[in-house]
Amino acid sequence: MSREDSRRRAQRARDLRATGKTWQQIAESEGFRSRRAAQLAVARLNDSDPPENLDRARRTASDGLRITKSIMFGGMAEAVRQGDHQAVVAYARAIADGIDKDAKLNGLHAPARTEVDVNVTHDATAIIDRMESELLALVATRPPQNAISGNIIDAEVEETP
Repeated sequence: MSREDSRRRAQRARDLRATGKTWQQIAESEGFRSRRAAQLAVARLNDSDPPENLDRARRTASDGLRITKSIMFGGMAEAVRQGDHQAVVAYARAIADGIDKDAKLNGLHAPARTEVDVNVTHDATAIIDRMESELLALVATRPPQNAISGNIIDAEVEETP
């Protein structure tokens, strides 16, 4: 098998796996010696293909949703012409679901972005010194309290051998 044919077979195997086929089913349908051989071919293909850039993947998914939505609108228009109200409702739900998925995919459901810029102008020692002086000033403004309050019991502790 040529390198190009081998690559196409691995791509078909990857597509079949994406549709939920087992490795054994893929091996049988694509002519691999074993399910492990099918797994290795797909793994090598994945390693050789650089991962898709996030923006490109998002655009591809959004384009797919747009095409699906277009087809659904056509189906809904046909259901309206035929007077099939249940189909109209089913198409409308599917269209709304596609619109919602596209909005989520493109970040339209995300809350408004807020940036917070924090600049620290003092070091920890300066902050502690300032807090200490503020606490001492606060204590100085309070009226003196009787340090001894309540009943005092004078006692000694004696140890016995």
